[in-house]
Amino acid sequence: MTRLTDTLNTALKYIYPPSCPYCGEVLEASETDVCAACKPRLSYVKEPTCFKCGCEIEDGTEELCADCRRVEHGFVRGFSAFNYVDPADKACAAFKYRNGREYAAYFAGEIIKKHGKHIKEIAPEVLVPVPIHKRKLNKRGYNQAELLARELSRITGIPVDTELIIRKVNTPPQKKYDPVKRANNVKTAFISSEKIVQYKSAMLVDDIYTTGATIDACTAALKGMGIEKTYFVSICIGKGY
Repeated sequence: MTRLTDTLNTALKYIYPPSCPYCGEVLEASETDVCAACKPRLSYVKEPTCFKCGCEIEDGTEELCADCRRVEHGFVRGFSAFNYVDPADKACAAFKYRNGREYAAYFAGEIIKKHGKHIKEIAPEVLVPVPIHKRKLNKRGYNQAELLARELSRITGIPVDTELIIRKVNTPPQKKYDPVKRANNVKTAFISSEKIVQYKSAMLVDDIYTTGATIDACTAALKGMGIEKTYFVSICIGKGY
């Protein structure tokens, strides 16, 4: 079965050659995942980082970034692969809005390269993709966070559960608002499902983290189900203040 799968994947690469997730150009035979032009432009999250949200901080003597000192977040800790700047911001937009489903495996791989050790140490019992409203799901055809979570599950073996949180409100995009309005926008957007769970720890999965409003709202929903510790992973992290 594995040999057959490999053969099919090889055949598909000839029919649908892989493209760079950042610029969309077809990759050369010598290029893997990212084209030679985009690779040196990538901005990976570098130390020192905030011990809470995981964003880069300038002062290595501080444990928390300015945003996490200002806002008390409900999650334990977060991890992201890239800073939310060009070209990663455009790649996330393609993944999310322009049917870039094939990029899920690449982004999951980058998260594991960067934070696989941390995820293994934390050992969350379940991966929970941040849900989107059913109207958006019907229009878009997929939830990018779920695709990412399933690829992370394939690598780590941690199961995915999409039935824990329900997005009951079809909220406008968060990028339209300042931090305060973002928090109010999603404060009541998520509710716990009626599913009975035995999990005590969970890791939320999303494409972008900025102010933490969405992750906090989802964390509250999970806490309502008895999940004591919630972490998160995302492709990109941006400044939320």
